[in-house]
Amino acid sequence: MNTEKTYKYHKASFVVGKKADGTPIRVYVRGKTKAECAEKLVEAKRLHGLGIDLKDTTVKDWAERWLKVYKAGLKPKQLAHYRAKLNYDILPVIGHMKIRDVRTSHLLELLNTYAGGNVSTVSKIRVALRQLFLDAVHEGLIERNPTVRLELPELTENLRRPLTTPERLAFQKVADEHKHGAYVQVMLYCGLRRGECVALLRSDVDLGKKRLNVSKALNLAGNTGYVTGTKAANMRKKNTNGGVRVVPIPDVVLPVFVELCEGRQNDDILFPKADGGYATAQATRWWWTSFVKACYAIEPRFSADVTPHYLRHTYATDLYAAGVDEKARKEFLGHISNDVTDIYTKMSEDAFERASSLVNEYHNFHRWLFPDIR
Repeated sequence: MNTEKTYKYHKASFVVGKKADGTPIRVYVRGKTKAECAEKLVEAKRLHGLGIDLKDTTVKDWAERWLKVYKAGLKPKQLAHYRAKLNYDILPVIGHMKIRDVRTSHLLELLNTYAGGNVSTVSKIRVALRQLFLDAVHEGLIERNPTVRLELPELTENLRRPLTTPERLAFQKVADEHKHGAYVQVMLYCGLRRGECVALLRSDVDLGKKRLNVSKALNLAGNTGYVTGTKAANMRKKNTNGGVRVVPIPDVVLPVFVELCEGRQNDDILFPKADGGYATAQATRWWWTSFVKACYAIEPRFSADVTPHYLRHTYATDLYAAGVDEKARKEFLGHISNDVTDIYTKMSEDAFERASSLVNEYHNFHRWLFPDIR
């Protein structure tokens, strides 16, 4: 066994045979520390003893081990994300290749097939590739990382926009009659994320003060889902109180809330599935798909690509157009801030009422301009 320290890494090797000319055939491993290097060397020898030729490891073989070992600590949703990128985007193209034979050109060809696609989607594929091959270098499977100069093809920007006027007119016409019209209206007029909306209880609604307490969300990574903190709370890695926010219930959607709350007890779910429990991921997809189809039926200009998150962009645009200040917009949207003052300074009652009035004035104006909008 030979060991040496190269730039930033410790490298070790052991002989597994000889070439025709008598020179030794070595298997190399690398680690950031001596201990890591020694551990990888033991594992490499173990695999060699089992008859596994490290030099012939395919991308598919390595990807399976990579997910099992390097991504073992991820949350189910994150793990599912990496698994999807591998199974649908990466392995069908290069999974059969020996990992030592993969070159940057192969990966560029893979990414170039997505030219014109969504920049966010393709960027995530590149992230997965970079991590997969960087860890292969650390493991000692390859000496050079083929993702170092991996450029993206020409792509389209993410479609992050509010609803257009025709879409919004269709939205409200359908929402007034649709079975799940209340669900989509609460997301639009209160700026809630899908998981926050389906986690609402009757006790979260204060009809007297016309306010909505957003303190939790339903994690919809798995079909059954489970209640967790809001996105802000989770990103701050604190208890759920760290992500609690209060948003105004605009007059335009107040009748919807009155109807939702009628006859319900405090612990009743506002948007349950058929058996009264929390909605599943599949249920929310059915609700939305049904609603969008109904919108398209009366307005062909209603884009089939519209997702529930477009409603948050519409809400944010409405707040800005209404003249609501930046601090209040962040509070209502539940955006976390790196500014310590922003994190610990809550809105005053006067500031909250002022922002609420601006929102109501804005919607009242649009009811006059567009009578089909509530």
